[in-house]
Amino acid sequence: MLTLRPLTPSEFTSFTAALKAAYALDEVQAGRGSPAEVEARIERQFATWLPDGLATEGHLLYAGVVDGDVVGHLWIGLPTPDRAQAWIYEISVEEAHRRRGHGRALMLAAEEELRARGVTRVGLNVFGHNPGALRLYESLGFETTSRQMSKTLP
Repeated sequence: MLTLRPLTPSEFTSFTAALKAAYALDEVQAGRGSPAEVEARIERQFATWLPDGLATEGHLLYAGVVDGDVVGHLWIGLPTPDRAQAWIYEISVEEAHRRRGHGRALMLAAEEELRARGVTRVGLNVFGHNPGALRLYESLGFETTSRQMSKTLP
């Protein structure tokens, strides 16, 4: 049974460092800039999204725990006056714990946490080059609400 608990400060540091690196790879793979451009943009984004780190109001940062082991992480933004729905900024499962249903369990735990807070809608983004995540989200009832496309010009 997976449970959620708030990240510790040291977990937050490790989580955000790993997330920034993975996000940069995804952005470069999606053709959204050179590694240096992408890394600089991501640093600016994180400074905007989480200006007070773990204490940033309206953001929930959790470890997913099974039998005492951290199997994954979850970052949720709560609804704001500018955003009518909650937002899953990140869901990740540790490499050693993948293919065991923990991603689904994290998403279901996120939904339960949001329902307990009175939230009725949640959204997320998924990179087009991540079909496994897309299948998971669709199996959980997420529907495509918009689609970005791009093309590299020779």
